[in-house]
This record gives sequence, C-alpha cells and structure tokens, in this order.
Amino acid sequence: MKQARKTKVEQARDWLLKEIRNGNFPRGTALPPERELAEQVGVSYMTLRKAVGMLVDENFLDRNHGSGTYVRSEISETKVQKQLGLVLPAWSAPETLDVIMYLSEACQKENWLLRVIFARSWEERSILDLWQSCDAVVCSAVRHISEIPPVLAEKVANHSKPFIFNGANVESIGGDSVICYLESLHDEVAEKLSRLGHSRILLVDQVTNQNGTRQTLHPSLTSFWEHFRADRPGTHIDNRLMSLEIPLFELAHHTIRRKLAAAKEELRKFSAIVCPLSFYWGVVSGVYAAGLRIPEDISVLTFGDRQEAEFYHPRPATLSAPLRDQAFRAMELVRWREQNPDAPPRILHVKPKFVVGETLIATSQSFVDKIYA
Repeated sequence: MKQARKTKVEQARDWLLKEIRNGNFPRGTALPPERELAEQVGVSYMTLRKAVGMLVDENFLDRNHGSGTYVRSEISETKVQKQLGLVLPAWSAPETLDVIMYLSEACQKENWLLRVIFARSWEERSILDLWQSCDAVVCSAVRHISEIPPVLAEKVANHSKPFIFNGANVESIGGDSVICYLESLHDEVAEKLSRLGHSRILLVDQVTNQNGTRQTLHPSLTSFWEHFRADRPGTHIDNRLMSLEIPLFELAHHTIRRKLAAAKEELRKFSAIVCPLSFYWGVVSGVYAAGLRIPEDISVLTFGDRQEAEFYHPRPATLSAPLRDQAFRAMELVRWREQNPDAPPRILHVKPKFVVGETLIATSQSFVDKIYA
C-alpha cells in the first residue's frame, strides 16, 4: 500500500528530530530562533512552530515563554543518544587517532555519540562549550594540570556532569581520573636490561626551556632512569647528550636523526637507547646514519602505546599504558559518575604492559671488551 505523503509540518518535525538525534541540538540546550530555523528548513514560520509543537507534545522539547525552546535534558537514551565530548591536544599523532578510535568503540558499546575537539591551551572557550553541550567529557591533558583556570577547575570538581581526565591525576582539584602507573613495571624492565648486560644507556628525550630551566616533556623517562640508576649504582645513564629542544613546527625525527648521526663516536659507547615510542623512527634513522644496527649494535627500549607499533620493523620493545584499556575505563568512570554525582573524586587504574619486541637483546662481548679495555 502506498504511504501517504508527509505534510510540510511533519517533514519539518522529522528534520528537527534528526538534528536532535545527530547531536546538533544537544540535551539541555536552546534551539535557535524559530524564524531562523524556518529559513534553514525552507518552510514558513507558522509551519515551523507547529513542528516544534509536535516535538513538545512528544516530550523532546520544552517551550519556555520568554526565554525560548529547549531540548529536554531528561530524554530517554532509547530515544536520543547521549553525547560524550573528547578533548585532545591540538597536534596530530598516531596515538591521538588511536584514542579517538578506542573511545568511539567504547561509546558505540554504550550507545553514545562521540564529539571531538582539539585544544592548544586550557583557556580555549571550546572546552567549556563542549562541556555545556555534551552529557559528559573525557579530557586528555592539553597542558600541565597546574595551568587549568579556576572556571574550568570548577566544572571538573562539581560533578554536575562527568568530567573525566584520561592519563592525568586531577584528584588535587577534585576531579575523576583514569591513570596508569608505569612504575609498577619498572623493576621488571630494569631487571630485563640488567640481565641482558646493559649498563651504559642513552636517553633520547625532548626538553623545553621554562624560565631558564630545562624541563622534560616525558616525565616517565625521568622516573625510569632515576629508579634504574638508584638500584644499580654501577650503571651509567646519560640523560644530557640527547636531551633535545625540538624546533617549533618541525617533526622531532629530523632533530633526532641529525643529532645521533653527528654523535656517532659517542653513540658507540652505549649498548641501549631509551626513548618515547613517538621518537622511534627518528632514533632508528639516526642510529643507521651513524653506521650502527638495531639491535645487533645497540638495543632500543621505548615508552608509549601505538596500535601500529606491532607493524614496525624491527618491532620495538615497549613499556606502555594501553590506550584501549584507558578508553574503556574512562567510559566506565563516566557511567559511574552519572549514578554517583555526590561521591568524592575517584581514580581508576589501568595495568601497564611490557612487550619485549625485537629491539632488546644481550650486549655483545665485543661491546663489553671495548668499554672495559
């Protein structure tokens, strides 16, 4: 049987509902003025008003005379998906894409919509706008936590909506966090290096100059070498030779390759390199440019997680905070906070993971003979 053609009012109603379900008009937010909406839909003002009235009767919208029309905050999830906002640092990296993919997967399992923004600092208005328009927010650290402004810290702490920090502990400002302590595997990784005979290790790190003081951008590396050196006093770990300031708007690999190639004589004094996984290709390129091989002449241990790392050749040894586990724990914490808005700040932990890979082997006898000759 041929279906009856929908009236213009019904068509306008369907358009509005689709916009609500797609997340363009989130829960609790005001609709644009009805005359403006009528122009967008291509119908008369009165037709649009009737369409809005239909959605008011169906409990999707609320009319508040004097202040406008709002999308109802308490619409059932079975009718309209909830929205999760994701805040990420404004630079491109495989890890960033992985976080988006994993959290998209977690949202799909919970029947939520994911909205993503990229921010350069905590001061950007887009973060507060995202909080205002979404049902919950998951945030990766854009800058150091100490730089979060009071207006944003208040949103984090009041728990009127879940505001979860992924990979950073914000308990000090009353926020919920998902974190992974790599330190719990430091002993295992350090013991592995020791058993393989690595006592001369080079750190490749990135530093910035803050008020005349050089500060690392990878504190997990600093934590590891301090732990390793404290427990093994005969070990030499060089954290100065390759602590590099990377020029703005340049891929770090360029500087790393150039510096390693130029330091080929010093490089031969080390049996292993420790670096962030994001620096791996720069290190590989620099080591080869210096005339050495991985892992035959020098081993490499990396810190970080990338979905694509298992396809690197040689497969790097990695100590990581698994990004997929963090994404699903963050979604779990969002759901918990929805049910417990008055509970104190909560931290969920993710277990770190160590993959030996193909770049970590025993120190050669020729290296030992050369160093201790």
